[in-house]
Amino acid sequence: MTQDIYNRLWRDPQKLREHLDPIIKQLPEIFPKGTSQGYQLHGLLPESKKMPGIQLRQFRVDGVAYSLRPSFVFAYMTGTVDELEDGLFLLSMRNPAWVVARVCGKDPMFWHRHLERMGRNSLLGTTVRSADALPQHGAADEHHLKWCGEKGYLAMIAAGGCTLGAALTDSVDEEHLTEAYGVCRAEAADVDPNWKLQTMNLDGFGATRNAIKKLFSGVTMLLCFLHGFLKIRDRSGKDRELHHRVWRVYWSKTKQQFSRRLGALKRWVKTRDMKPSVLEYLKKLYSKKAEYLKSYDHPGAYRTSNQIDRPMNRVHRLLYSSRGLHGHQVSSERRLRGLCLLENYRPFARRSGETRPYQCPADRLNQGAYDDHWLHNLQIAASLQGFHHNT
Repeated sequence: MTQDIYNRLWRDPQKLREHLDPIIKQLPEIFPKGTSQGYQLHGLLPESKKMPGIQLRQFRVDGVAYSLRPSFVFAYMTGTVDELEDGLFLLSMRNPAWVVARVCGKDPMFWHRHLERMGRNSLLGTTVRSADALPQHGAADEHHLKWCGEKGYLAMIAAGGCTLGAALTDSVDEEHLTEAYGVCRAEAADVDPNWKLQTMNLDGFGATRNAIKKLFSGVTMLLCFLHGFLKIRDRSGKDRELHHRVWRVYWSKTKQQFSRRLGALKRWVKTRDMKPSVLEYLKKLYSKKAEYLKSYDHPGAYRTSNQIDRPMNRVHRLLYSSRGLHGHQVSSERRLRGLCLLENYRPFARRSGETRPYQCPADRLNQGAYDDHWLHNLQIAASLQGFHHNT
């Protein structure tokens, strides 16, 4: 809802109902459960002191009161889409808050607090529009970071080009990782309690694998081929032929072709004089053949960790420029989650001569958008803080 529409019909209950009813029918997931069976408009709330002229409405469903807020107004009445769009776009590109404040006004803490508020939303529930859009394949890993001078870890889950889980923890033992990844699992259950994840791409860290196995029953854990390749590449210098032959094994189309090419690689290596460290990691690659072959049973599964490495790399650049995290766990985690949410909805860069079918990663995952304007789109998706599917 733009401000023009708000000015025209917000204070007229009949006109507002005529505007709301088709939206409730078309998009029931952005309203409280039971809204389609009936709701009541109970008048205007007091005018906002922060935003003169703006009044929210009380909206009741099954006797429970909610605030009805137009999408051009941000939560906590901090401003409008037009006022905040440029600043939030700069934040989504990992610009420091002081830079955003210098360009867009306000002070750095104003923009820090906006990221924190966005991090209150369900990251998965805001990104994934419906149970049908829940991905069947994912990738997970932990990012090591500096947190108040000590070592911390950000447990992340990604799928479909979007970050779906991000939780901060101070240890990477099985108990702490189960708790961290459990945040994403709980948010997924809010979208669909019966969701079954088919595969998860992981590295070989035992605590991560055990945590994922506990949380996602029946999931097939796939080993990342890229990690194996990189260990060989880093020890073999500029042996381009070796790099090509190892990567050619990855590009195999079937299990049989993978086995043949891996066998051909082993025979070729025997004819070459290689460093012991290279041979050691080649043997490790051979020994994990059965793990790599699992991916061929799951079309669409992620065979490398690129899906999680890319968003993790963006977080790394932000943390490097800010010299790590400096707040307590809740505020630090919310800022990181807020950044991930912005990146899920930030528009794709334009490409010369190409028309993109979707405007952002979340739209591509959901095969559609709520609105053509990226920030209105995010605002609508964050209705009820993303916890709207099974409440």
